[in-house]
Amino acid sequence: MSFWLFLITVVCGGVNHSHGFADMPQPLAGTNTYQLRMPGAIATMDDDYICTAFKLDPEKEMFITQFRVEGTAERAHHMILSGCAGDMSDSSTPSWKCGSHGTGKVSCSGPTRILYAWAKNADGTRLPPSVGFRIGGTGKSRVKYLIIQVHYANKLPPGVRDYSGLDLEITSEPQKYIAGILLMLALPEIPPHQAVVNSDICCPIDVTVPIHIFAARVHAHGLGTVVTSYKYNPKTQATELIVKGNPQWPQAFYPTTREFAMTKGDEILMRCTYSSLGKNTFTYAGLSSSDEMCNVYMMYYTNADNGTEFQSCGYYCNDEQNRAYPADSIQPLPSNPMLEAYAIHGKMNHQLRTNSTISEEEPIIHVDHNKNEEDYQLKNQSQIEEQDTFQLASQVHHEHQTPEETTKQEQPLAMNVVPGKEETLNEKENKAAIKAANQDVTVKKKRREDHFWSILFFIRRFFS
Repeated sequence: MSFWLFLITVVCGGVNHSHGFADMPQPLAGTNTYQLRMPGAIATMDDDYICTAFKLDPEKEMFITQFRVEGTAERAHHMILSGCAGDMSDSSTPSWKCGSHGTGKVSCSGPTRILYAWAKNADGTRLPPSVGFRIGGTGKSRVKYLIIQVHYANKLPPGVRDYSGLDLEITSEPQKYIAGILLMLALPEIPPHQAVVNSDICCPIDVTVPIHIFAARVHAHGLGTVVTSYKYNPKTQATELIVKGNPQWPQAFYPTTREFAMTKGDEILMRCTYSSLGKNTFTYAGLSSSDEMCNVYMMYYTNADNGTEFQSCGYYCNDEQNRAYPADSIQPLPSNPMLEAYAIHGKMNHQLRTNSTISEEEPIIHVDHNKNEEDYQLKNQSQIEEQDTFQLASQVHHEHQTPEETTKQEQPLAMNVVPGKEETLNEKENKAAIKAANQDVTVKKKRREDHFWSILFFIRRFFS
């Protein structure tokens, strides 16, 4: 939507700001399409996080059935749509900075859960029939506000405002199933000059009502080469691939290899693989584009009456789980220059888009009704083809290692003292060197712990 169309919409009363927040706009004439936009946001620095919120009708329960993004990766590093199940504290402006502590100076009195996430010029997502994200109303949704968060990797030029956002297809017709998100996240620590570094997280499913995973989106930053998730059977140690994605491609929700019904006691293994060749410093988990992330967003449907609509998970894997990762989990998907270029340039490069195999429409997640079962079965029309022609890297760093083992290279080296040789260090110098090395390790450990709790605070504050 152009700036002038957006301005006309505001002037004509299409968006009413109350306490700094916009009321949910009316749908476009003759459609169920609701356009949510940033209100001319100004990113004044690199890695700026800016939020805006929309107040839902407290008397009208609705269901989101489709997401489309109005924006490009050249401006927005990523975009997240969340629901606030509570009241929002007042804001003096329609948008506000919200990177440091989730919603920043504006807070939600209740839980905030993810509804959708987008990056790298990904297409939108249409949910299966009879499935929707429940919002608004006085029922079980509890979502009173929709929050758009945009991460601007680079500050905007002087005088430039941003109107990125989402087009949502929303219906007031009750849906048989509600959609939800399972967020898996790890906090990677990546040494420099390594061909392969893994960050592993394991997730025991803890739900009273089964969930049915039908789509997933992977997320990592510039060092990420491949992200995989597996269903794991702790009794047999067998794994089955759920999703394998290249985080440098458009980060959309793609169909999983099949539909996975998950119940209490099932487990999921997640692995993010990175390459730090050519980098001279450690890379840690963080919110900036120069930091790294490790996420898999799994979209599922569940019972509308008593199902869970959002959950997050991330536990260190035990030895058995670490050994269960298939050897080819670190193999990147086949190179696709078109997708890699499209993730950067998107619609700006019309010739690229015309010549590529990327559909002009958003990926549709298809399901069929099963005559013998009430649940859905997933059709894998756009399943990514995997090849077995790749050879494993000759030197692999940290394969199947625990986070504790990841830091072994930081332990101080024992210095050999050989009496009678002038070129060796004397005992006093040796002790001083070891003491200095140990102090350096202590400082690094404290820095990692502070960083861990900072990231964990952000995740729990914004996505609890």
